[in-house]
Amino acid sequence: MSKSPQRGVQKPTREIGLRDLVFMSLGGQSPFLSILVYGVASYSYGGSFAPVAIILGTLLVLLNGLVAYKLSTKFTQSGGYYTYSYYSLTKRLGFETGWTYLLYSALYGSAYVLGAVAVLSTILPLFDTYQIALVFLVLASAFSLLGNKPSFKYAMFASILEIIMMGFLAITFLYSTHFTFYNPVSKIPPLSALAAAVIFGSSIPTGYGSITPLSGEVKDPKKTVPRAIVTVILLGGLLASFDVYAIVDHIVYYHLQLNSSISLLTLIQDRFGLATLAFATIAAINDGILATLTFMFSTSRTIYAMAVNGFFHEKLAELKNGREPFNAVLVTVGAYWLIVMLSLIMFGGNAYNAFLTVSFVSLLGNLYVHLATDFSLTRISLKRLRKRKVEISLSLGAALFTMYVMITSIPSGTEVTLGAFVLWLLAGFMVAEIIDMARQEQEDERIR
Repeated sequence: MSKSPQRGVQKPTREIGLRDLVFMSLGGQSPFLSILVYGVASYSYGGSFAPVAIILGTLLVLLNGLVAYKLSTKFTQSGGYYTYSYYSLTKRLGFETGWTYLLYSALYGSAYVLGAVAVLSTILPLFDTYQIALVFLVLASAFSLLGNKPSFKYAMFASILEIIMMGFLAITFLYSTHFTFYNPVSKIPPLSALAAAVIFGSSIPTGYGSITPLSGEVKDPKKTVPRAIVTVILLGGLLASFDVYAIVDHIVYYHLQLNSSISLLTLIQDRFGLATLAFATIAAINDGILATLTFMFSTSRTIYAMAVNGFFHEKLAELKNGREPFNAVLVTVGAYWLIVMLSLIMFGGNAYNAFLTVSFVSLLGNLYVHLATDFSLTRISLKRLRKRKVEISLSLGAALFTMYVMITSIPSGTEVTLGAFVLWLLAGFMVAEIIDMARQEQEDERIR
């Protein structure tokens, strides 16, 4: 792909600190809502092994997170994974990585709306799923359009509530069994089911993926971004695993069944009363808003970075008051509305089935993006092979682990999810070719 000069004269204002980044990205994980949707999905595949599957998913995320950790100290502009591949591999692969990250982040953020709708539609039966989805989209979109300051303040409030709720819930479930602990490795599921349980488990701490695209707006990014990555992965993943273990411990102790997020909320209501259910519901509402908001930020910043390099229209690289890419945010908001509403229509208003499909496609995109990032670190490290053996081992190990999980989880996907993912990749290659042809024609005209 031919080289093009960066057209973004202005750069975003660096006003995001470590505390802001950690709380926002923890909100991107939405650990409690993740337990209600991704945690239950992991349990549906892995059974009582689910807490271990989530830990394995956390290790997968941490392994890839350490790769991002290394790269974030070298590249401090906006764009995250797109930027890493663009400058480390080739511009064509950079575009493909950014293109796939847009798929991942937009679908992942939208999946949280669908998951929250699936949960709340059972508690609020007077409202249909479309009406509840509109509430989440309106609130998340409003914060996103208002910009950094109000969004990060809300993130701090919602994340603190999250941590309190999850700690309270875990202790409550363990107390109900008189702190009788079960053995989670007594029954290991088949390989394909295990891989699916891990991939859904990995989606809980993968909220750190929203951090790196914001690098261009972070204070002292070489220190702040790496610290935030490790903190968020470990805090979110281990806290979620602890909660899932406590819930499954209760299920095993009382010989119960858990089929969906709906039955988990019913379990909370039946065992611990309406007050606990109300608290859990408030946390789920906060999660649905904040997770969507967080990934709206990361999607829009990736669009902005790709526009700066000439892949998208130059209007998307413009900054509002020299601070934030408002036009990219507008496009992002429109995309999220389209994804959520079309998903509900395709599944006849069944938010949970829409969530399962959308989230699985997004997680395949997530694995693809991290695979490109792993090879980016390998490419950089090869230049100083003797001094960077640790970086090469880390990147290759993360790449092998990612490929293994990706390949073994494919049998668990439906034809629709796999087809959608492949079609998006093919579309990316076509768009990249069209852009390259247009640039070549412009260069030929200049020469004439």
